[in-house]
Amino acid sequence: MKVSQELSISFWLRKDNKNPAGKATIMLRIIIDGQRDGFSLGYQVEPARFNNKAAEVAGKSMEAIEINKHILHARGELIRHYNLLKTHGPTITPTMLKNAYQGVGIEKKTLIQVIDYHNAKFKEKVEKEKRSDGTLKKWYTTKEKQVAFLKAVFKMPDIPLERIEYAFAEDFFDHMTLTEGIQDNTAMKYLKNTKQVLKLAVQRKWLSVNPLEDYVCTYVNPERDILNMEELSMLYYKDLWISRLQETKDSYLFMALTGYAYKDALMLSPDNIAKFFDGEDWIIKNREKTWCRENVPLLPIAKEIIAKYKNHPFCVANNVLLPIKSNQRFNGYLKEVADICGINKNLTTHTARHTFATTVTLANGVPLETVSAMLGHKSIRTTQIYAKIVASKVSIDMKTLKNIFNLSLPDSLMSAAVA
Repeated sequence: MKVSQELSISFWLRKDNKNPAGKATIMLRIIIDGQRDGFSLGYQVEPARFNNKAAEVAGKSMEAIEINKHILHARGELIRHYNLLKTHGPTITPTMLKNAYQGVGIEKKTLIQVIDYHNAKFKEKVEKEKRSDGTLKKWYTTKEKQVAFLKAVFKMPDIPLERIEYAFAEDFFDHMTLTEGIQDNTAMKYLKNTKQVLKLAVQRKWLSVNPLEDYVCTYVNPERDILNMEELSMLYYKDLWISRLQETKDSYLFMALTGYAYKDALMLSPDNIAKFFDGEDWIIKNREKTWCRENVPLLPIAKEIIAKYKNHPFCVANNVLLPIKSNQRFNGYLKEVADICGINKNLTTHTARHTFATTVTLANGVPLETVSAMLGHKSIRTTQIYAKIVASKVSIDMKTLKNIFNLSLPDSLMSAAVA
């Protein structure tokens, strides 16, 4: 088959080395500008079943289907490697193309090596404050999970990239969830990271195809506690005589009115507040987790909270907006606040962000795209989960209304209807 003016790929039978069953070896020939080279495909067939012109084995047996698929794959890969070699220089020989196809002279990489490469690059970005240290720790954990999996299942410390197959994903997921007892959603995150590492290997040409590319990482949306307007009002108007609880309550309200996650709210300083293009006070910053812009206009109550703690000793000493202590203490104090206020929900720093996305914004008609921008989400698909929560709440509320709503006709109309 003549691929171009320079390249020709053909398949033929070498009949001088037939096996005892009379089968001949299928050979592949490469011709570039009159020069030739080739190699064996590793299959043997009866000469009468092989069509030289069509380069295929006759019949519909499993053997014929397998060989014909391999022939098509070999031709496609040779063309791909030929085009790649052309980008590196004008001179390409048949031997160069054969070696590229067979991986001769190409550095072989392993999975853990690629993870280490990725993590080293990610660490550089963290040091330049372009990525989050917390995310880097999750990548380190991904490596730990892979090392443990390879040791337990493959009995080896590492695995060559070319040995990874689609089933690797299922086996890795089962090991994490069934053996290590990791929750499904958490396990999927480590699996998603592994897919990303293999994608990097393809981009670096350490791997020809990502074997997990078609594996779909599925997540079960957890039930998320959110506060309604009545509960938010209860928090706002409740005065707590213990200062640490009052500070916790106010900081939580601020998060619920801005959508900031705990770490982002923790790091907010007076420098983050600025008059924006509309003349209003905004918080201008990048989200710590995704490094996406997370600019939020300040609602009146949020500004009130900032003003309240402007001269607080902790805020002044640390140049921050809110007197937020450690996350563990903060969540512990929130449980006390919920008990005092009679809120029967598990208040955490996450529920404040969820409340902002639902009760404060989406439920009041703020468009999904706007909410996504204020939350600092990379993709609007991440924000859509909150839209589903709002829709679910509407459904529950309407079902309750359906059971109690009764529209009776006025007596005058009832009398007319009877007459």
